[in-house]
Amino acid sequence: MKYGYFDNQNREYVITRPDVPAPWTNYLGTEKFCTVISHNAGGYSFYNSPEYNRVTKFRPNASFDRPGHYVYLRDDHSGDYWSISWQPVAKSLDEASYEVRHGLSYSKFQCDYNGIHATKTLFVPKGEDAEVWDVVIKNTSDTPRTISAFSFVEFSFSHIQSDNQNHQMSLYSAGTEYNDGVIEYDLYYNTDEFEGFYYLASTFSPDSYDGQRDNFLGLYRDEANPIAVEQGRCSNTAQTCYNHCGSLHKQFTLQPGEEVRFAYILGIGKGNGARLREKFQDIANVDAAFAQIKAHWDERCNKFQVSSPNQGLDTMINTWTLYQAETCVVWSRFASFIEVGGRTGLGYRDTAQDAISVPHSNPEMTRKRLVDLLRGQVKAGYGLHLFDPDWFDPEKADVAPSKSPTVVPTPSDEDKIHGIKDTCSDDHLWLVPTICNFIKETGEESFIDQVIPYADGGEASVYEHMKAALDFSAEYVGQTGICKGLRADWNDCLNLGGGESAMVSFLHYWALESFIELAEYRGEQDDAEKYRAMAEGVREACETHLWDDEGQWYIRGLTKDGDKIGTAQQTEGRVHLESNTLAVLSGAVSQQRGEKAMDAVDENLFSEYGLHLNAPSFATPNDDIGFVTRVYQGVKENGAIFSHPNPWAWVAEAKLGRGDRAMKFYDALNPYNQNDMIEKRIAEPYSYVQFVMGRDHQDHGRANHPWLTGTSGWAYYAVTNFILGVRTGFDGLTIDPCIPTEWPEFSITRQWRGATYEIKVLNPKGVSKGVASIEVNGDAINGAVPIYAPGSTNHVVVTLG
Repeated sequence: MKYGYFDNQNREYVITRPDVPAPWTNYLGTEKFCTVISHNAGGYSFYNSPEYNRVTKFRPNASFDRPGHYVYLRDDHSGDYWSISWQPVAKSLDEASYEVRHGLSYSKFQCDYNGIHATKTLFVPKGEDAEVWDVVIKNTSDTPRTISAFSFVEFSFSHIQSDNQNHQMSLYSAGTEYNDGVIEYDLYYNTDEFEGFYYLASTFSPDSYDGQRDNFLGLYRDEANPIAVEQGRCSNTAQTCYNHCGSLHKQFTLQPGEEVRFAYILGIGKGNGARLREKFQDIANVDAAFAQIKAHWDERCNKFQVSSPNQGLDTMINTWTLYQAETCVVWSRFASFIEVGGRTGLGYRDTAQDAISVPHSNPEMTRKRLVDLLRGQVKAGYGLHLFDPDWFDPEKADVAPSKSPTVVPTPSDEDKIHGIKDTCSDDHLWLVPTICNFIKETGEESFIDQVIPYADGGEASVYEHMKAALDFSAEYVGQTGICKGLRADWNDCLNLGGGESAMVSFLHYWALESFIELAEYRGEQDDAEKYRAMAEGVREACETHLWDDEGQWYIRGLTKDGDKIGTAQQTEGRVHLESNTLAVLSGAVSQQRGEKAMDAVDENLFSEYGLHLNAPSFATPNDDIGFVTRVYQGVKENGAIFSHPNPWAWVAEAKLGRGDRAMKFYDALNPYNQNDMIEKRIAEPYSYVQFVMGRDHQDHGRANHPWLTGTSGWAYYAVTNFILGVRTGFDGLTIDPCIPTEWPEFSITRQWRGATYEIKVLNPKGVSKGVASIEVNGDAINGAVPIYAPGSTNHVVVTLG
């Protein structure tokens, strides 16, 4: 079943049927103010932190996504009313037509009902801590119409998300006031800690208003049938205590063909409501702010554009996968319709991996995240698994709480730093290749020498931080020389304790190889030799202890008692995705073993919806392996199609030179290819999800937890760097694709260090991999494409063969 389509020209996904089987969401905002909004205008806003600075309320775990950011329309002659978004009033789809366009940092809702055409475009202007609702109402009938418009948002009880669920005192510690087109909401009891001042404003002069939710909705009613809209007028009530909302009402008389345009503004900060109300009364300023958002994303997307025979790949890489990856980098992992703000801060491994994908499109945020992560590393070398970067930011340490831009409780020093028993064995290692990738992309070599404090005291250069990460993993190994699993590795449910993780040792090798390349580039030969010897020791341990001769694949690890996990002899958890893909991705294993390992992945883990994390699923609890053995079969870490490591398989196959297999794996997971099977997928077809139900579950193929997953960053990195094969280096651009043999050619526009590279790849012999020749601006070259002057446009022709 199909509910919409991709509009590539406008970079939008167009929802033509609003009755999709789950909320399909979007993210509004690129700086500090963010709104997570659904295709039916349900959702919530926050400032900086979804846990501690909640602006509007949201009720999670319900069968409908409410409340939201709504505009109701009422025919004041007949009394009939509806909402511009299908929900919450939900007019019959036989009577009304609805269309939703999710764009990059904006969503546009359109409704045609009973001779009235209306649109509502929501976006967050750059430089403002506010959300604008650009509303247009047009009379398409042949008679004059009197139409009333009502806004509705429900303000958060408290700036703390958890208080909205269980803190009854919040009912008595906030209040609303109305003044000249602005409803102001003040969290009185928090004024010593935070200027909790929210507002809803309108560019018109309201005919009536409501600051009290219960007055607007009415007794025994909800957002579907508010008494104020039914009666055609708000109660003009604003006061302290109870539940608060923002509703501003205006009546318009429209002649046939006539339209009216106005804006609502939802935001934070005392005085900002009046300021932005005045600013946006000039609708030209609304247009300018929206154009700025469009230009923001055009600039980022244009850094890398591809035209290939695979339309789904082009659509996702040119727009949606980068957009999702940037969303994860900017907003971390705790703001969605699944993660609704119950936690805050940065996940160490998540952020380190997200940041590898966007240094070309967002170098400033990438650099900030790297500094955040380095400050969250301890002298021993490991990273704090979940931390708030403000704890370790010296620029914010001395700021008075009342002046702080974000309200986050600061724990005691002893609570900030966890010990080895709470350390994940992989977190710190992802940082090393991500830093190297940042330097290659930006050329900012001085970053390596920047001195950054450790979380537990002391300081060191970025270069020394990287060495500390590598040395930690070299120290914490088991009897076989394989890295210890510690609390968990990338798989949070694989709790090996004193056991050993094959995945981490392969990751360690990849990080070492990245660092050695950096050390050699800097002329640090002693370090290059030291860590090359370390890498060789890791490689030998992996090849000696991790290969399963009978199964012809790499095992997942060993328990604390030395029992192997993932062998041909076992009936549960025989083959694992992480260890086999990272074995090849890291470069630690031979071509022959790599091909056999990936053949095992294809044979045992592949499905039409992507690669399973392990198979068969665990059915027998075994705490020496971890909680994964107690998770339902086919769900999440136990035999689901866990999306995040799927791109590791694409990289692995590309490095092996098997482009047809790489594309087979890519196409299976690509949400674009499931646009016509939503009754199976359920989730958005423009967003990667955390996991898809595996074959051992009755809902095999159902996609779960969209948006906030490392899949997007890895998918972007894998396709652009390895399938399409355009990789930045310290002193040149490597072009080494691995594509399906049926591709005759493809082209890429790549902006790098201020220059533009127009790349044409020709495949006359129908191969997957192997560069026969490269020409740049008509001249033949060998090796990497040189760095050209900023502002230049350079034409590159690559012939495979």
